[in-house]
Amino acid sequence: MFSDDIFFYKIAEALLADYTCVYYVNAVTNEYRWYTTDQEYSSLHISASGKNFFLDLIRDAEKVVHEDDKHIFTKDMHKEDLLAQIKKGTMQDIEYRLMIGGQPVYHKLRLIRGISENDGCFILGVQNTDKGFRERMQKAQIESEKEIYSQIAHSLASHYDVIYYVDPQDNYVEFQTQNIYDSSEMPEKGTDFFSDAKKNSAARIHPKDRERLMSIINRDSVISALENKRQITADYRRIVNGIPKYTRLTAMWSCDKQHLIIGVENVDDEVKKENEQIQALNLANELARRDQLTGTKNMTAYNELENSVQKNIDSGMDYMPFAIVVCDINGLKAVNDTKGHKAGDEYIQSASRLICNVFTHSPVFRIGGDEFAAFLGTNDYYDRDELIERIKGQVRENQKKGTGPVIAVGISSYDPTRDKKVSEVFERADKLMYEDKARLKDAEKLALVMDHDEAHEPIPDDRVKKLDSLFQAFSLVSEGAYVYICDMLYDYSRWSRSAVDTFALPAEYMYDAGNIWEEHIHPDDQDTYHAGISDVFTGNASGHDMQYRARKPNGEYDVCTCRGVVLRNAKGEPEYFGGVIRNHGIQGHIDTLTGLRNQYGFFEDLNNSMKKRSELCVSMVGISGFSEINEVYGYEFGNRILQTFGRYLFEHIGNSGHVYRLDSTKFAIMSKTASSEEMRERYEELRQYFRRGSMVDGRFVILDLNAGLLNVDSFDIDYQTVYACLNFSYGESKMRRQGDMVEFYNDLNDENKQRIEKLYDIRASVMQDYKGFFLLYQPVVDASTEALIGAEALLRWQSDKYGTVPPDHFVPLLEKDPMFCNLGQWILRTAIKDAKRIMKKKPDFIINVNISYTQLEKPDFVDMIINTLKEEDYPASHLCLEITERCRLLDMYLLKNIIINLRGRGVKIALDDFGTGFASVGLIKSLPFDTIKIDKCFVEKIEEDEKDRALICSFAGMASTFGAKVCVEGIETRGMRDILQQYHIQSFQGYYYGKPLELIDFISWEPNKKEQ
Repeated sequence: MFSDDIFFYKIAEALLADYTCVYYVNAVTNEYRWYTTDQEYSSLHISASGKNFFLDLIRDAEKVVHEDDKHIFTKDMHKEDLLAQIKKGTMQDIEYRLMIGGQPVYHKLRLIRGISENDGCFILGVQNTDKGFRERMQKAQIESEKEIYSQIAHSLASHYDVIYYVDPQDNYVEFQTQNIYDSSEMPEKGTDFFSDAKKNSAARIHPKDRERLMSIINRDSVISALENKRQITADYRRIVNGIPKYTRLTAMWSCDKQHLIIGVENVDDEVKKENEQIQALNLANELARRDQLTGTKNMTAYNELENSVQKNIDSGMDYMPFAIVVCDINGLKAVNDTKGHKAGDEYIQSASRLICNVFTHSPVFRIGGDEFAAFLGTNDYYDRDELIERIKGQVRENQKKGTGPVIAVGISSYDPTRDKKVSEVFERADKLMYEDKARLKDAEKLALVMDHDEAHEPIPDDRVKKLDSLFQAFSLVSEGAYVYICDMLYDYSRWSRSAVDTFALPAEYMYDAGNIWEEHIHPDDQDTYHAGISDVFTGNASGHDMQYRARKPNGEYDVCTCRGVVLRNAKGEPEYFGGVIRNHGIQGHIDTLTGLRNQYGFFEDLNNSMKKRSELCVSMVGISGFSEINEVYGYEFGNRILQTFGRYLFEHIGNSGHVYRLDSTKFAIMSKTASSEEMRERYEELRQYFRRGSMVDGRFVILDLNAGLLNVDSFDIDYQTVYACLNFSYGESKMRRQGDMVEFYNDLNDENKQRIEKLYDIRASVMQDYKGFFLLYQPVVDASTEALIGAEALLRWQSDKYGTVPPDHFVPLLEKDPMFCNLGQWILRTAIKDAKRIMKKKPDFIINVNISYTQLEKPDFVDMIINTLKEEDYPASHLCLEITERCRLLDMYLLKNIIINLRGRGVKIALDDFGTGFASVGLIKSLPFDTIKIDKCFVEKIEEDEKDRALICSFAGMASTFGAKVCVEGIETRGMRDILQQYHIQSFQGYYYGKPLELIDFISWEPNKKEQ
């Protein structure tokens, strides 16, 4: 058959231009030979010729054909069928895969020539079709994906009216599915999407939504917001043909994480429907809590408010000051009986209007048929004395004219030192209201409130002049006390204006002042007072000296000392009774050591000035190292230094401001005229004077000072916020600036909002059930396996006004605020609740919670931690508390006891930011920590800096010496990880493993596996 080899090879070579291999087969004898010039085909090492083509085909297929294609040759292909197809010329191409170099390569077996009548042979050719086959497959896949993406795009487009596709250079293309806007819209294509969007928005967005939307339409803002979210949305109103239409903007990443997809949809009908539903619900809720007759809130609403306030008090929150006013309508039954219930209803309505017109900034409740209550907070609380006098004055006027409602009033303020229940405050106010009601019902006493009483003989003018002369004489020696003079013949008196204003007396000149004043005396002291006055007016006593409690309009009592003397005429008959009343309640605003106004006086003056919107420059000045003076020379000498310092400060400031002694060694200066620069100059003069030293009781004393400064020119805040900012700047002066005056600059931040106003809003959020606060969680992984072992809870705050505010903008300020401990407890409880959810998926999970040194100062800190764990049913061993080296400010013995106590109960303790302060090494030597967290500043350049590597090695060895594990923060690259895995480090934390995540994203988070 193959005797003419030369002839065979020439034919084969000609065919190999189109084929990889050529088979020449004798259909009669089954002999065959194949020929190829392809190196890959030759590498298969199969026989080039043989005696039985069909048997060898099966053998070679088992050897070189892909497993899934072997059946073609071993089972499907039969000799008889194949020869029959060849003879008819109907043989189809056979496609299969050869295994070449371990990889499948597509080939095709094709009939080149049928069985020849001359020699009975047929020719088969093998073609390498791998490239073409794969191109067809890829094309088919692309077409399939296009169809899928087209369906997705159509589905996505159906949800939006306009879609913008924005590339990394801000080039964009618009796809509009519905023409919902007028013609003056953005271009369909452009090179700066965000700039074009802002230009378009400036003219077409509702003015009230414009500023908020402009802050959102910013590449950096969008990318930052999408770090932890799949998409962001913003609703706003767009002006279309002069009519505002609710519109929703949605931004998301495309699948390549390079392009932004921004969709805009008309949600006007949807939003309006939602608003109508909300309004309907609100109206229903409001009506359920409204009194139908008066329009004020009802008893249900009052109970809800009381329960809400009580809940905050029970949770340990330092609740804002408040007072409760209880009012009762006098004579309602008589009106109903004589004029009918319609007139009675009108009488109730007029009383309600009077109460609401007085307490304009406070909620008013009708809590009974003729009884009302008002809850005074914020401005009304601080103006409560003035408001009570206003309503009582109107009642007096109504009594004089015989028209208008007569209302009995009682008020009581919340005292956190004694009040455990809101109901206790209400009960005191209610009791005082009934006392006032009894006085109003007494016809004789009602007449006494008039400026002139017809029951008394009018006093002659010359007697009034003599009374005034005596009053002036007493006033010269009164030394700040109230003066009173009574003409005993006419029972006509003159009292100091300050007494009239403080205790809401009818006027400076009064008939029967003794009885009027008796109404203000505490019930327990009235008998003693009445007996003393009776003895004076009956001639049985020449004067009196007594102490009693006098009631102010807000229901509170001041302790007063009253001393008086009887002046007799030439006949020895009593003619005048005069004296002074010293109010010890006012003296409560005076520091007894220095004679300056104290902290309470400072708060009162600051609050009053801010209510009047008076710009102020306020400074806090204090003495450093004062405890050493007390230890060396004793507290008595220390007090002499404070007296000397206060006196010098008072004289040094002079008429340009007021000086106050605050707590401990701190003093405050408040000026309405001095500028910041002038205050700095005066402080430097003061500082240099005490640095040079001065003599105090024969001893030469040198004092070092610290000072903080603040300009109060914003009045949308409270005085407590001002004090917190002032305290912060003072702390910066003491801790970081070696006593240089530090000013708390009320400058504008990136969002053009003032820092001090922002702090006020953040403080208010704490009081409003922590509205705006939320936690993010950053993964902590095992350094060896990179498996998740825990997370650090990180605090954030956000609002519509300021956006998201990082903690370093407000925590340093809030740390010195009493309410910070409440926020800290909320952080702990929230983190524990979230950790319980994570533990369902990761049972060995540990949550890390940051603790401030001010929390550690609280005497009940350990109890708070343990009680929270018990209440939430959370295992102590899965909680790690992180403290910083600032805790060195605490008493070390106290801190050690706290740590030992908590660790003994299973709680883990970590030292955060190790190496950033001066006391880190001393702390790990003195205190038993479970973990040392090395600050990221030590690893930022570890890939190129040998010194940083040496430091990390030393830190790890030091921690190991004291039995602590090591966690390194700030891992951002694979190279950093590889280097740090060479040292004795147990855990890693950083952006390489994960950014801080919201809880729902954290639960689904998995470690990065792409490099493992």
